[in-house]
Amino acid sequence: MNVSRRTAGLIVALALQPVLGGLIGVSALPEAQAQSFRIGLLGSAEPRFDEVAGGLAEGLRQHGHSEGSIEILLGRAARGDRAGARATVEGFLRQRVQVLFVIGSELARVAREVSSELPIVFLTPGDPVAAGLVSSLAHPGGNMTGMTFEYPELSGKRLELVREMVPRIRRVLVLYDPRDASPRQGVAAAREAAPKLGLTLVERETRSREDITRGLEALAAADAVLAIPGGLTSGSYEEIIRAANAAGRPTMFHARTRTTAEALASYGASDVDIARQAARLVDKILKGANAGDLPVERPTKLDFVINLKTAKALGLTIPQSLLLRANQVIE
Repeated sequence: MNVSRRTAGLIVALALQPVLGGLIGVSALPEAQAQSFRIGLLGSAEPRFDEVAGGLAEGLRQHGHSEGSIEILLGRAARGDRAGARATVEGFLRQRVQVLFVIGSELARVAREVSSELPIVFLTPGDPVAAGLVSSLAHPGGNMTGMTFEYPELSGKRLELVREMVPRIRRVLVLYDPRDASPRQGVAAAREAAPKLGLTLVERETRSREDITRGLEALAAADAVLAIPGGLTSGSYEEIIRAANAAGRPTMFHARTRTTAEALASYGASDVDIARQAARLVDKILKGANAGDLPVERPTKLDFVINLKTAKALGLTIPQSLLLRANQVIE
């Protein structure tokens, strides 16, 4: 598991063994422990899972939860495997978790179907109101609250930025998972913005890894790649960037992470940082707050990162005006 030594203690990993729906069992806390909490963490079985889990664990540590007072049970589900996700949540209920932390709007929907009482904190790139997860951001209602690491309309802003970086582009490849509400929202925003920028989207729907491979063949008909956060493509960022760089196509992503480090640029908020912040909501619930009474929070800090190493490899010269606007420039 890729988490720091400072946070790993919260994610108890003794005697690991898989059980229903991909749930990972953890050892029990000592009986002498006066008060302890269990948190279930449900997400897709992809590289980002461990990084987001580490962010949540670090946030809980910052709120005073130590190895002796809390444990995180990890549950991974394959994209589109609703039965496996349901079984994982049911396993969490049997383990008597106090809070369920869910990555992604579709898994949050499954979790709510399984239990309308277990407090749920979700992390999603989309608009949770439009996705039908909550009644409003200010008053979520029910047993859910959460944080978003994305505004769907940022897909339009990213198109604008990549157009400024590479003025010659006209056709932009977009791979997205139509089964997930979050990427559907993002691609809708990109469709609205593209004509105003003189751009045409080359859209490819992805419901399987084979679809991603086939979709990347459209690089030959595109001048750049715009990533839409959420859904199946989230587990294939490195593959997408490698293919785009090999084809000489600039790439724009939502955040600079381990899996997007070689992209030309990114603009947005890191899901790992937002998971760290979301620990505040989990902490409030553990202290007695009702999840549905806690407002859903959106990111307040967006970072614009430009990778000059990738730009050089692609033969691009980034305008000085954009370099000055960037929060970080990778030399």
